Amino acid sequence: MVNARSTSRDSRGYHHGDLRETLMQTALASIEAHGTEQLSLRALARAAGVSATAPYRHFPSKRCLLAALITRGFQRLEQSVRRASDDAGPDPGERLLAAGVGYVEFALANPTLYHLMFSTVIEDFSEYADLQAASEAAYAVVLGIIEDVLARPGAPDLPVSEAGGVCWAAVHGVSSLLLFGQDRVQGRGDRSPLTSITLIERDPAAVLRRLLEGLID
Repeated sequence: MVNARSTSRDSRGYHHGDLRETLMQTALASIEAHGTEQLSLRALARAAGVSATAPYRHFPSKRCLLAALITRGFQRLEQSVRRASDDAGPDPGERLLAAGVGYVEFALANPTLYHLMFSTVIEDFSEYADLQAASEAAYAVVLGIIEDVLARPGAPDLPVSEAGGVCWAAVHGVSSLLLFGQDRVQGRGDRSPLTSITLIERDPAAVLRRLLEGLID
């Protein structure tokens, strides 16, 4: 006999179109608390108040759910970087610096999602067309700005891809220090390299400017 109460809950979540979003938000909270290993679609179904099979209408597997979360992360990263660079005015160097700040701001505002994006849970983005497109689109924003930077008179003679690697190392390094290093600062003393994290926190834009000065100045 079909459980009418369960069926009603499933239909409400599914037909309202919010079950997919609920699953993604609940999954992110679960990952923050317990990591990806303990994540399961059945547990998410229980948390959402739907049957164990309901999540599979949206995500055929846990891996597909993780891919969807990472896709969303790159989409939001692109938005943050694009918005920051667009607000910086026409100078390519300032736009590149602003894009870097937008990257760091995204990482700090979305630490669990950011960590997931650069973890190894999905090693080959080409397995998921939407994920690959989102990651390439985010990177393309920065590469476009770098092309403008390198087109200026007196700019370094670097391939765009190499300059892109330098920029990514800078922004990812600053983001990682701010996200994962702060809890190690306490008790290290003023001579510890980790105390520099507090300096980075005060003005990440100034740190990025120093790291990228060969490109943006």
